[in-house]
Amino acid sequence: AATSLTNVAAAALPDSDLIIAAYGVVQRLILIGCYVIMGFMQGYQPVASYAFGAKNETRFLDSARFSLKFTMLLSVVVAGVYILLSQPLIMLFNRNPAVVEYGSRLLISQVALYPAFGLCYMMTITFQTIGASRFGLFLSTIRQGIFYIPFIILLPRIWGINGIYFTQPIADVLTLIVCILSYKSMKRIATQNMNGV
Repeated sequence: AATSLTNVAAAALPDSDLIIAAYGVVQRLILIGCYVIMGFMQGYQPVASYAFGAKNETRFLDSARFSLKFTMLLSVVVAGVYILLSQPLIMLFNRNPAVVEYGSRLLISQVALYPAFGLCYMMTITFQTIGASRFGLFLSTIRQGIFYIPFIILLPRIWGINGIYFTQPIADVLTLIVCILSYKSMKRIATQNMNGV
């Protein structure tokens, strides 16, 4: 839905075909970065689940802290690579100068606050692991759904292409705020569920 609405927003702008082509390339690159973080999370989930099931609170919290730190580091590294190599990466897929220019700016805007994705994904998995699946489902929808969709509908109408550039960073800031505020709740719920409270 987020991708479709972004394409709809771009279609109403000048150079829409170039913007949509650039956005398609950016989405492929973003997906590669997502797979890197998701791969690490696939390793974290069984460790956290085992510790939670064994009611080993210390091991669970240690694994959550390690995962949080490493996920943030990994997402910063991925974002840094994408920002520093934005133009060469776009040129791997398309060498049209206008597409490269739009694509470079779109890629940078998409990953400027990329740690929001890593943190949100880690928190989603953790809440599902501790039995708070509804809140985990909520977290899984906020970044590209609840926060992104209203802004991608509204901002391009006001700011044109800049509205598309700013939509993801705004959604990421809101996502980071929600996830940071949820961290203490995650620890409290995990402790209560492990202790049978």
